Amino acid sequence: MSKEKKFIIGGFEFETFYEYRAAQEDVKKIECINEELDIQDPEVALRLYNDIRDGIITFNSPIGEQYKEHVADIVAHKSAGLLDDREIIEEAAGKAKGHKFFGLLFVGLAVVLIGIFVGGAIKERIQTQQIVAKRDSDTNNSPNNVNINNKDADKDSVENPSSANQVTEDVIVSPWDTHYAKDDRPVLDELSDLYALNSDLVGILEIVDTDINYPVMQSPSDPEYYLRRDFYGEQSTAGTLFVDYRCDIVNPTTNTIIYGHNMRSGTMFGGLKRYLDYDYYKAHKKIIFKTLYEEQEYEVVGVGLSAVGYDDDDNYKYYNFINAVTGSELQEFLDNIQTLSVYDETINIEGTDKVLTLSTCNSYTEDGRMFVVAKRVR
Repeated sequence: MSKEKKFIIGGFEFETFYEYRAAQEDVKKIECINEELDIQDPEVALRLYNDIRDGIITFNSPIGEQYKEHVADIVAHKSAGLLDDREIIEEAAGKAKGHKFFGLLFVGLAVVLIGIFVGGAIKERIQTQQIVAKRDSDTNNSPNNVNINNKDADKDSVENPSSANQVTEDVIVSPWDTHYAKDDRPVLDELSDLYALNSDLVGILEIVDTDINYPVMQSPSDPEYYLRRDFYGEQSTAGTLFVDYRCDIVNPTTNTIIYGHNMRSGTMFGGLKRYLDYDYYKAHKKIIFKTLYEEQEYEVVGVGLSAVGYDDDDNYKYYNFINAVTGSELQEFLDNIQTLSVYDETINIEGTDKVLTLSTCNSYTEDGRMFVVAKRVR
């Protein structure tokens, strides 16, 4: 008899994957708090306690609850001199009573977990600095040479037909095009139970041989609803992967864009940053997007770095490419993402292809974005 998979973090065991994810996010949140704040300072601890008390900072796991008790204990024991907040301090003392042992236990646990996360953050920061150093010192856009200038380095390659794919079709027609009425496509049996729990579900995204394997949502009436909500609609720092409201899942548009947070813990689209390593990029090409209606397979063909473009600037807004009717529309998208590419490879997209774009934040610049582009192969 096979053993059931257990989800364990820091000595806590969770029954479901979602509870485990919530605990991971709480650990990340605690790490950020302890990194930025001196919670042993009475005034700082009191402000933190107030934010937790008022729901400004929320936790969703037993690990988070023990941290709340730990903060309450600090407030109760160190903030007695702050007379204006006597009522709050007494409330904190009541909540902390009887939890000193657990608070001390949690402090030890937090130190271990925070060490793991901080170590990873430092490593990532160093790697990012190395990428920036390469950007500043090299002029060629080679496989080991990430281009994040996003200005003039690749201008010639886009203007040179030999360096960018050329779309020859005047009108775009894809073998993947469908023409279903909204309610004509049956939901896959394997997704029916999950769909019954939340009808905003549009599929499951899996990048093969990675940790990315999550439900994907879409809420056209509230496009960013899942930015800070989990599958069940509860508040969540990590949010849930979601499809751009302009994209069509029933009759797929030329480009389907899926957004997700770049979580430091590696959850959601936190793992996409690994595609900035050329060997990883070459080894992780296969994406399965199991929509409500069919299983689609994609091949990764490009990785890019960009930034949010505003109305008054000329930055190319890759996230505004949804549907191409003419070859020139697709060519404009292709030329621009070739410019934004981090690798000196032709992004191989043809006029008959359907495209999947995975988009997340990247801190290489203010309002930075990273995207992975794939084309449908099955």
